[in-house]
Amino acid sequence: MPKTAGTSLVNILHQEYRLENSALLAGDDQEAITKAIKEEKLFIHGHFSYNLIEKLNDPDYFKATLLRDASDRVISRYVHLAYSKEPRLREEFYRYKSFEDYLESSFADNWQCRMLSGIWHEERVDETVFRKALANLSKFDWIATAEDMPEAALDLSLKLGFESYYQPRLNRRKSEDLWQQVDRDYRLAIESLNAFDQKLVDFARRSYRAKRRIPILKRWKLALKRF
Repeated sequence: MPKTAGTSLVNILHQEYRLENSALLAGDDQEAITKAIKEEKLFIHGHFSYNLIEKLNDPDYFKATLLRDASDRVISRYVHLAYSKEPRLREEFYRYKSFEDYLESSFADNWQCRMLSGIWHEERVDETVFRKALANLSKFDWIATAEDMPEAALDLSLKLGFESYYQPRLNRRKSEDLWQQVDRDYRLAIESLNAFDQKLVDFARRSYRAKRRIPILKRWKLALKRF
């Protein structure tokens, strides 16, 4: 999921799997994932919808994802667009005349539901789409939310058979003023628009906290590393 602390999680997993054993996918690239599996890549990651995971249908791969508070994710992506130097993202940003215009795009409309249900930019998100997204989310071996990092990263690493106390470097917002302005002026509108996404996030949070398994001594060690 874009803008859900995925980069931090990928960096943590690269400590174990190494770059040479990893494959980065961009979108629902069936050819790329088939190639990665054929080459026996240990770690496959990227921004792609559940459609690709469904086609993968390989029980040997442990499937994990992170979600994020719906409104924070929308704002974070907009700020990222505003300050990105990547041509594709710059081009997208300049297509929007205002933040209200951005809210009319599918990127700001329950995007986590969209990726998990596989509808991407098609149609509006409704109860049926949400139910499909929720059902697909429930099929993952591990889910968590960005707010539970870095504890969630430790929980995941232990479940994968290694132990990582890597502390993600917190991304410094390139424009705190822009973030605060959008948050102040549009938080309620974003929340209203992304109600289905927030239901998914709430489910992911409850699921993670019910299933996390971190021995108390490891919790203490993690806490000490934060100071």
